[in-house]
Amino acid sequence: MNKRDNPMSAYIVASHIAFVVITPLLLFIGGGAWLCDKLSLPDWTKLLMVLVGVAVMILSLISYLMRLIKMYDGDSKGVEKQKPAFKGESDYYYENDIEP
Repeated sequence: MNKRDNPMSAYIVASHIAFVVITPLLLFIGGGAWLCDKLSLPDWTKLLMVLVGVAVMILSLISYLMRLIKMYDGDSKGVEKQKPAFKGESDYYYENDIEP
């Protein structure tokens, strides 16, 4: 069964997106507000924590979606496997043993 055909993959992707969205918001907004109250910081620091939380959430969501698009991009039948960017020792060894 192909990764794209698996019905659980949609639920896994949706749960990852929810995790990527909720975690920075909870850590920066909730934790930042608690920390500002605990340390008696000015109110503008709470606004700063909210903005940082939203920015981190947006950046992590964009990063996750870009990796997801790269993973599922292209037709599985028509896409050739890409060669590695560098040659390891094992690649060099096997290439030298092949006669033309």
